[in-house]
Amino acid sequence: MDEITRYRMRVLAVVAISLFGALGARLWYLQVMISEQAVAVAASNITRVIDVPAPRGRILDVAGRTLVGNRLTTMITINPRELDEADLDAAERRKMLTRIAVEVNRSGQLIKVSDIEASLANRAFGYYDDIPIALDVSEDLLIFFGERGDVYPGVTVVDSTVRSYLYGDLASHVLGWVGPVNDAELASRNPPPGKEYRLRDEVGKAGIELMFEDDLRGVAGRRVVEVNRRGEIVRERKDLFESPVPGDDVILTLDIDVQWLAEAELERSVSLARAVIPEKEEGSTEEPPDFEVPGGAVVIMDPISGSVVAMASYPSYDPNESIGGFSLARWAELNDPANDLPMFNRAIQGEYAPGSTFKLFTAHAAWHEEVFGVGRVPEADELWEDPGFYFLQSCRADAEDQEEEASGCVFRNAGNKTYENVDLPRSFTVSSDVYYYTIGESVYINPLHTETAIQDAATRYGLGHKSGVPLPFEQAGFMPTPANRQQRHEENPVAFPFGEWYSGDNVNTAIGQGDVLVTPVQLANAYATFANGGTRMAPTLVGRVVDRDGATVRTIGARAVSQVEIDPEFRELVLEGLSGVTADPEGTAYWAFNSEATNGVYFPLEEYPVAAKTGTAEVRGKADTSLFAAFGPARAPSHVMVAVMEEAGFGSQVAAPLVARVLEPVLTGTVAEAPTAAVRYARSAALPLCVSWHEWVTGDTLERLEGVDPTADPESGPVLDADGVVRVRGEEVECGPLVDELILNLEAG
Repeated sequence: MDEITRYRMRVLAVVAISLFGALGARLWYLQVMISEQAVAVAASNITRVIDVPAPRGRILDVAGRTLVGNRLTTMITINPRELDEADLDAAERRKMLTRIAVEVNRSGQLIKVSDIEASLANRAFGYYDDIPIALDVSEDLLIFFGERGDVYPGVTVVDSTVRSYLYGDLASHVLGWVGPVNDAELASRNPPPGKEYRLRDEVGKAGIELMFEDDLRGVAGRRVVEVNRRGEIVRERKDLFESPVPGDDVILTLDIDVQWLAEAELERSVSLARAVIPEKEEGSTEEPPDFEVPGGAVVIMDPISGSVVAMASYPSYDPNESIGGFSLARWAELNDPANDLPMFNRAIQGEYAPGSTFKLFTAHAAWHEEVFGVGRVPEADELWEDPGFYFLQSCRADAEDQEEEASGCVFRNAGNKTYENVDLPRSFTVSSDVYYYTIGESVYINPLHTETAIQDAATRYGLGHKSGVPLPFEQAGFMPTPANRQQRHEENPVAFPFGEWYSGDNVNTAIGQGDVLVTPVQLANAYATFANGGTRMAPTLVGRVVDRDGATVRTIGARAVSQVEIDPEFRELVLEGLSGVTADPEGTAYWAFNSEATNGVYFPLEEYPVAAKTGTAEVRGKADTSLFAAFGPARAPSHVMVAVMEEAGFGSQVAAPLVARVLEPVLTGTVAEAPTAAVRYARSAALPLCVSWHEWVTGDTLERLEGVDPTADPESGPVLDADGVVRVRGEEVECGPLVDELILNLEAG
């Protein structure tokens, strides 16, 4: 019995020793082998990381002027953790939010309780984040809420950095806008290392902001705080703080002064065109469509480098509205066709029939395919009588046969106009359609020629496919051919019921009608290709990317895409004809460049000759599209400009005067300085006071201004002093020049 007991005791001792040994080994492992790891795990359990957003890089124009930067704003935030810790019931919580909304509204910023609740429910923010509920609020609220922390738990008024578009709506389609990243963007975008996206990050949504997002985006910093088991912040770990790294700056090829001029004249042209009452054609019983002019576009380029100097689209929008996010109502307005689609960049997305501006490419095809002098087509230097109409060779040539005309056999000049002594140069100067009708049919039906020679020439100049301009959402236009018409029909016979191609289709194509579609930037680049002697460049908007110290990160140089072979003799003949458009009294744009009475200018053509082509494209059921393409000086071009005006009428009457008014100061170096949004606001606010000042000056009643303190700081509005200077929000406006400009505009109509 004793022996059995002793045996059992030995077994228990062995078991106990084994257990203590295992326990000791485990303690040694935890305390010695993985102590650092355990400490790190413990630390991670009590720390929280709060991201510190990095400022985006600036966008500057070619002269280094800041177009887009960052500004400080005063905003109200609510911390959801602190709000929950206040232990308010539902009624108390809503009462507090209502008081917040009332105070914000009193300060001039409109907000509803539902807006605050929607912000607090935004899943893009975390439990420890300070969620913004109102931007650009009065600094008075900083004191109001700061003194009442116990009444408004979690509410803080802080300064924050937001995007600032210093020139307002100027160049908005080029610059783009920013907004909170969404789920689709989080899944699809691949930012560089260190620039990963997080919910609520601001990202580029359009324009340069989108295309150069990786450059403009900085590297976020971080704050680290320690919290206890209840989630309360114990302290901030200053030693773990990482500063954010700002993004790089993007320097554009855009000249903001030229951009301002182009946009101002584009808007003016829209207003002038809308005021015109269309005239009924002689002999017609139908009322012509009104000049609605829903929009237009302007592109100005350097033909040598391919740099875009200005790119305007009307109507426009102010990207400053995107700060804090567009409201649903405003977003719907900006994308409503009834409002003429302000966010639609007509310069790269608008697709238009080019009309007679296309004749340059038809002539190129005819010359290089040796069409001149074959069949009905006269020699290029042969003087030819244009009868005002053209009959297809496949039809009966009976001028009195209305049935033939109805069947598409007769093609006429605008207004049935006839021209004498037309050769290749004069065909451009007077814009003879019949001259190009003849080429169009001959190219198609004569077996000596390639039937798609016209389309092939236009394609070599860059029409029918994207230009490569570094902006999102560019459209390719369309270059119709027998093959792609048949393909369209086979793929979608309902939308495209006809798959056959006829001589008349080639005739329409020859004058830029039918199914031909181009974008303004394509047309500008095509004319730039001809102007520089045949080098097709990819239009560029960005010259360099630099860091905050000004050091070049990368250079984006001129990029040649292809070479178009242009016979020197052909080029001389075309230059002669295009120069006659503006300089010859019979030129279609003569009055636009030689008279102010037609909304044009007295252009210094002797010093700065301009080669150009008008275009008027018919649109079924609507007024004509007005186009004009020009470059100057003609033989040493520094600028190419294209203007397109929707539903505006003849190119000679609308688009041509617009181009003349812009090119004159551009070529002569007299472009005025572009005003910032702040200056424009100040001028607008000062105008009524300046008009009154002018009346006082002319009425010799300046004593009314006695007692005005010119050094007083305006608190609620503009202040006028006796010297005719109005001060508005830190800007000074001189009344004399402002009133003189107003009088000139009124006299100009």
